[in-house]
Amino acid sequence: MKKLLLTLTCIGLITGCGPQTGEKLDSADEADPRVRVGLERVDQKNWDDAILHFEDALMKNPALFRPDLELALIYHQQKKNYVRAVYHYERYLEKRPETEKRDLILESIQQAKVSLAGEIGLADSKVEEEVVRLTRENNWLRQQLAQAGGASAAQVATVKTIVNTPPAPRPVPVAQPAVVPAVAQVAAVQPAVA
Repeated sequence: MKKLLLTLTCIGLITGCGPQTGEKLDSADEADPRVRVGLERVDQKNWDDAILHFEDALMKNPALFRPDLELALIYHQQKKNYVRAVYHYERYLEKRPETEKRDLILESIQQAKVSLAGEIGLADSKVEEEVVRLTRENNWLRQQLAQAGGASAAQVATVKTIVNTPPAPRPVPVAQPAVVPAVAQVAAVQPAVA
């Protein structure tokens, strides 16, 4: 009888103390009321409220990992905030390095980084357009300078000054007061003579 009790105790200790499965870990995180409410908000597609609840859960208990995964998914797929998405994906992997979702999360991190690079590229396109415009203008001015080869030294100096001088800032339009012609002002001041 003692052997049976000892064997059952050992089996219970071995199975209970082993590594927890993902489902057990998820259900442990879902026991937190803030996580539960956050998951409900995700189901309702109320992303902003879900973010608040998941962030609150992490503030109260930084060891929770499910909120990091949920925040990563929201920031990546719904909010398109790729920097925060990568941050939360990586935090999740730090907390659960052996997760069965590891490959999928690593792929999501890569996708978020590519999307971020694409966004940065769009912002740089305006800069590129300005560089192209200035390069064309510079080339045109160089051609003008080359054509001025037979011109006087003063003309060449003027062209060089134009090439080397940065453009003046563009003026901001200001509303001008209405100008009354001087003749109308004089007529208004002098009394009519009969």
